[in-house]
Amino acid sequence: METGSTEARASEAHVRRVLDVALRLGEALLARQAGSADTADSVLAAARAYGVPEPQVCVTGDTITLSVPRGVPGAPVTAMWLVPSRSPDYSRLYEATELAQRIAAERPPLDQVEPELVELAKGGHRYARWVSTAALAVMAASMSLLLGAGALVVLVAGVTTALIDRVGRALNARRVPLFFQQVIGAALATGVTVALDAAGRLPSGTGPSLVVAANIAVLLSGLATVGTVQDAITGYLLTATSRGVEILLSSIGVLIGVSIAVRCGVFAGVDVRVTPELPVALVSVPTRMLAGAVGAGAAAIANYAPFRAAAAAGAAGAAGSLLYLLATVVGANTVAASFAAALGIGLAGALCARRLRVPPLVIVMAGIFPLVPGLSLYRGFVDLSTGQYLPGMSALVTASGIAIALGCGVVLGPQLAPALRREIGHLRPVRGVRRRGHAQVHRLPALAGAETVPAGPPEGGSENGPRDGGSG
Repeated sequence: METGSTEARASEAHVRRVLDVALRLGEALLARQAGSADTADSVLAAARAYGVPEPQVCVTGDTITLSVPRGVPGAPVTAMWLVPSRSPDYSRLYEATELAQRIAAERPPLDQVEPELVELAKGGHRYARWVSTAALAVMAASMSLLLGAGALVVLVAGVTTALIDRVGRALNARRVPLFFQQVIGAALATGVTVALDAAGRLPSGTGPSLVVAANIAVLLSGLATVGTVQDAITGYLLTATSRGVEILLSSIGVLIGVSIAVRCGVFAGVDVRVTPELPVALVSVPTRMLAGAVGAGAAAIANYAPFRAAAAAGAAGAAGSLLYLLATVVGANTVAASFAAALGIGLAGALCARRLRVPPLVIVMAGIFPLVPGLSLYRGFVDLSTGQYLPGMSALVTASGIAIALGCGVVLGPQLAPALRREIGHLRPVRGVRRRGHAQVHRLPALAGAETVPAGPPEGGSENGPRDGGSG
């Protein structure tokens, strides 16, 4: 009896240790804005890799719960891990994804995995903070260029965003909530630009709209819009609701900040109306593609992505800008064109991510930055702040539609990638065939889908059933 009791305690101790490792891995993914489905699949795969039978996982906005309901002495064994904050860090996301794949494939000893998880939790960023600030400034400059701004306005947008970022970091160090950081950032963006316009420092007829629209796009670019849509589509409704409320509060904070500065501008007699959108000319296509590539690459660097990931994101941004223009040329509206461009980015990210050794999320999140509806948001905010409620709500509905279309496009792309890869595989030449005159070997890039590691549905549940909190 005593020997059996010792074996039971040892078995339960091993299970608890595995649960701790799996939960720490899930935290490393979820804290870097990975999707709930990807996080859950990685946690389940890690638990199964170390021999824990029939694990069940529940992922919500800020918690991960893992349970072993039966088959273990002393079961059920349940553990929970809190994820108090989420901030994008694409280098750490890649390292966590690579570790999850290695655990599922190689099952390294727990003594080796545990120090790596500790390092993931406390490790610093890949770049210095000023590099991220400079990248954010480049993001704003490229966005204003996409909107048709001139050189001076592009410079003002970049400098203003750099100022907002430094102020935001100081506020964050003092634990000021994100809502108030958004209020102050939007007020700074609008106030500085309105003041420059009032002083006659901006080109005649420009108005503050292009600068503020670019800054709003940067302020909202760090929000997990794509992850929210992905969670809603994959059945994690509680997590999607939680993230959606966070996005809504941040957007309201931007609205309040813009309204404060606009009211001050109106009181001072400054024209704060939004300039009409300029038609896209054929000669502007190369410029827009270049701006899209630079903006997407800068978005990746701002979130501490490796340079190879930034290059891939830049290519995705250029391709997305081109797809958006082509869709508008054939008559698609703004929402449909945004969906088509995001679908292309999501598909390309899924096909190229493994060859480039970066998670698909890094490519798509940075790649869609040139498509963020900054001008529509600013138009809606200004109309609401000046009492024009109907056009203001119309503009915000359009911006919401664009955001949802972007999320749906980048989620659908990886779902279509396996079928596209099979079709390409049927058409490719036999491996190893060389053409005369140049030794070229035809090979197909490895596929990297949206999942971090392949895993089936949770034990005891339906493959299409919900896996969110309370679903069991």
